[in-house]
Amino acid sequence: MKFCKDMTKDKGQTFLKKTNQQKLLLFAEYEKGEHPFINFCARGYDESEVKDKKTGKMKKGPWRKQKYVHLSGLVAIDIDHVEDPQAVFERWQKEVDFKALKIYLIYVTPRGKGLRVVFRCELSRGNLIDNQMWMCEKLGVEPDASCKDASRGYFLTSTENFLYDDLTQMYADEADEEFIQKYEPEYRAGNSSSTQTGTKASKSVGQGTKAVGQVDAQPVGDPLKWRGYEIQEIINARYSEKIPCKEDSNRHTESLKLATDLLLMLDGDKGQVLQIVKSQPWVQEIIDERNEDVEQTVDSAADCVAQKEKKYAGSLPSKVMLEAVQKVTGRTYQEIIKGVSQTVIVSDADIDRWLWDWGKQIEALAEDFPLIKDICKGLKLNQYPAALFVGGGFLMTLMTRCTYRFYHRPEELRRLNNSTLIIGDPASGKSFATRLYKLLTAPIVDADKKGKEAINAYREEMKTKGANKEKPKKPKVVVRIHPARTSNAQFIQDMVNAVEVVDGVEMQLHMLTFDTELDNTVTVQKGGSWIDKQSLELKAFHNEEDGQAYSNIDSILQDFVVTWNYIYTGTPNALKKKVNEQNFGSGLATRLSCIPLPATNFEMMDRETRVDYESDNLLKDWAYKLDKMKGELTVEKLVDELYDWTARRMADAKDNNSKADEMLLKRCSYHGLNFAAPFIVMRHWDKLHQDGEYWCGEFETDEVDWKLSELIVNIQYACQRHYFGAMAETYFDNKNREASVNVKRQPRTVEAFNRLPDEFTPEDVMRCFNLATDGAVHSKTRRLLDDHLIEKVSDSRKSGSGKTLYRKTGSIIV
Repeated sequence: MKFCKDMTKDKGQTFLKKTNQQKLLLFAEYEKGEHPFINFCARGYDESEVKDKKTGKMKKGPWRKQKYVHLSGLVAIDIDHVEDPQAVFERWQKEVDFKALKIYLIYVTPRGKGLRVVFRCELSRGNLIDNQMWMCEKLGVEPDASCKDASRGYFLTSTENFLYDDLTQMYADEADEEFIQKYEPEYRAGNSSSTQTGTKASKSVGQGTKAVGQVDAQPVGDPLKWRGYEIQEIINARYSEKIPCKEDSNRHTESLKLATDLLLMLDGDKGQVLQIVKSQPWVQEIIDERNEDVEQTVDSAADCVAQKEKKYAGSLPSKVMLEAVQKVTGRTYQEIIKGVSQTVIVSDADIDRWLWDWGKQIEALAEDFPLIKDICKGLKLNQYPAALFVGGGFLMTLMTRCTYRFYHRPEELRRLNNSTLIIGDPASGKSFATRLYKLLTAPIVDADKKGKEAINAYREEMKTKGANKEKPKKPKVVVRIHPARTSNAQFIQDMVNAVEVVDGVEMQLHMLTFDTELDNTVTVQKGGSWIDKQSLELKAFHNEEDGQAYSNIDSILQDFVVTWNYIYTGTPNALKKKVNEQNFGSGLATRLSCIPLPATNFEMMDRETRVDYESDNLLKDWAYKLDKMKGELTVEKLVDELYDWTARRMADAKDNNSKADEMLLKRCSYHGLNFAAPFIVMRHWDKLHQDGEYWCGEFETDEVDWKLSELIVNIQYACQRHYFGAMAETYFDNKNREASVNVKRQPRTVEAFNRLPDEFTPEDVMRCFNLATDGAVHSKTRRLLDDHLIEKVSDSRKSGSGKTLYRKTGSIIV
């Protein structure tokens, strides 16, 4: 049997994959469509033209269009989602007189979960919807308000589902001609809203089982509103770029999408949704052209919403509707419905502007950290952040024999770990990373040559040995650089082999992977013996323990810690494959340093005419020096500063009630220290001494070192929110929902800071930040001072005015 209508996606294998409940619903829908169709409100329609959906030709007939209707004087009410129709009917039998109310027919709807009541209208009650509301009050139920116009049709059912009928009396009774004379012109003009301003209309949910919240029906001409905002303004913003049109063949699809969004926003009120959808000019076009059944569209949207709500705790409207709400209201959808703030989603415009500012700061810091100039050679200022992270990633890998102590569990020695992705459009200049890879990893490449030659020689010898000859012993060598296409067995074998004794303690050296195509990396890890290294990627950031116990002889049976740094360049599409809503909860996002490489915007790179080997040689020289660095780094002051920075950001997240910001923040300090460490060591190189073939020693960090670390941690945090802020918000809003919200907004902290005048007093801080106590004002002011966002102009103890005065420094608050 053909269960599904033509031109739908619910056919063939798609149908077979559905659950039994979904299949039954489709079957019920199909069976419903096979029943006779009738419009109780109309006795007929004038002849009009519609387009035949199959032939495309216009054809004449008495088509079901409200503007050509002749009222019958009858009306029906729908009571949907009734768990036990028989029980509701039996209650009516006890409480009301069907004949006195001129009820002629009561039957169970074709799907078995609703009731339909047909009765005679009276002028004294008002129009169709007024008569429906009057009858609902008598029966003690809520109606389906989408039945209020005169073109609404209904499917009949088989006679065994008739609970009550008095059809003989229906034909004998005369219609209220005054009702018809008054309201027929109104309906033909499209006016179907209630004439009674006090009338209540509501969705039909759970009839006979629970009370339903009611929504005021609005009189004709009064714009419908959602949470105090005009819905039509939001819809206009939703379709501001392009209105659905005949040429795009998308009007039906868009009407379905719009109905779905509105049902989610209007608490499932199909009556209001139908009214709004039908009022759109482009929907009126398809009604006139082909007699579009908008009621069926709204019903389909309601079924779609019902299925979503079974699966998800709280579904959201589409992304374009959420953006339209933000555009019209100036607030996010979540803020309006829940009264809570979302995390800041850093927009492309913000990042583009900040990249230039960060580039200027990096350029200024290059005076104290000269190698930055060579790392950023040939790049534009807004590309400096990407170069700083790539260079820092390679340099910290060279310092694999170094450790430090962090503020969390300081008894553990931490390693310099990084997982870096440089994200930019194709041909945006990502090749700079290849230059840095060739120059800065030269010491590791040289060391790997010996190991690779030994392994290749072993394999050649294995090929030439006969079956009965003694096999050579596989050499235990150190190979640290691995391409993306490396088998897991080989990778793990090399990782556990890469062990050195440093100051009497065995240290497992870092593996390194660099690839210019993140898309390639993701693809090759989907199959073969190098499949799915995500477990290793996750454990690498904190050097967590892992192990394997396979039965084949090539796989070692051993526990190990994961020491692996990787740096990839790729496109935004590749990043979406790597981290998306489905796998966001794994924790990979907060381990990654994702730095954008901006578009070139039609600008040529600088024309270089001079061959400059000096810069390349300097990078190589420092690479070989850092490769011989060992020992614990004395960065306690830097760790203290990072702790204070994190505490200030955590206080902001608490102010904004943002779980997403809290999660994205927690690992930022590691990045701030790890990427800064190589540059800080180079700056204090004169404090180090040689111990055998290695360099080590103590040094003390200062304000200049903190400036670099603070810049890096700020870049990391901002880029985290740019790429993963929406996913983090969605994760906490509903862990299983696949929808993604990506809207720009300002948190309360930023809004309050922007309200402060350029020069201000503690009283201004209390007013703008809405603080209640002097202690809270002092704490907030202290945080702003520590972040260099404000500076003190005068002290109350010294100034004649008796007030402390501050002023903004002009720094960016992120």
